[in-house]
Amino acid sequence: MPSVYLLRLGEAPQRRTQALLQAGGLALAGSHHVLADALDEIGALAPDIVACDLRLVDSHAMRVAHELGRLAVRPQLLLLAPTADDLQLFAALSAGANAYHVDDGGGTGLVEALWRLHGRRAMLSPQLARQALAAFGIARSPIVTASQAAAPRDVSPAGRQIDQASRHLLTLLAQGLLLAEIAALWALDGAEIERRIWRLVRLLHVRSRELLIA
Repeated sequence: MPSVYLLRLGEAPQRRTQALLQAGGLALAGSHHVLADALDEIGALAPDIVACDLRLVDSHAMRVAHELGRLAVRPQLLLLAPTADDLQLFAALSAGANAYHVDDGGGTGLVEALWRLHGRRAMLSPQLARQALAAFGIARSPIVTASQAAAPRDVSPAGRQIDQASRHLLTLLAQGLLLAEIAALWALDGAEIERRIWRLVRLLHVRSRELLIA
């Protein structure tokens, strides 16, 4: 059973999310609304996932990602954002977050998002895919090329950190194709597409670290 630590802004979202975790077969490792008071507890409890609001009382998700990276056992980080177009979302994903979930205030889809992340699966909106292409410094593939069944097997380099298959995937996501549509074009199941997106987000972390070192 995956364990989840909650960093949520306010008691009402905390209580609502705790109830969702219990109903969804997930273990609550702990919860807090202040990062400074939560870090030692997260380090001691070593949860599988930290689910965090994009903004907290004393911090923001980029700092949360940075601080979690210092822990001996780093949990995966799920960002809870009001919209996929929030300006801080891509920056936090680049800084070390693993996935995001658009929180509608009622908890719809949150349990599924946590289980998805536990399975090392993620999603990207068209806007985030376009930002990822720009961050890697690559243009979109020709849509005809990206749509071919052979596209997911193209491991030739497309840039310093990324291969052509990943470039093709970002191209299709940036075009607004749904995961099911990409899976059909590539003759893969949806979970495999989500696993590839999760790995793409990890590549953003590598790029971000390289920029800090440079």
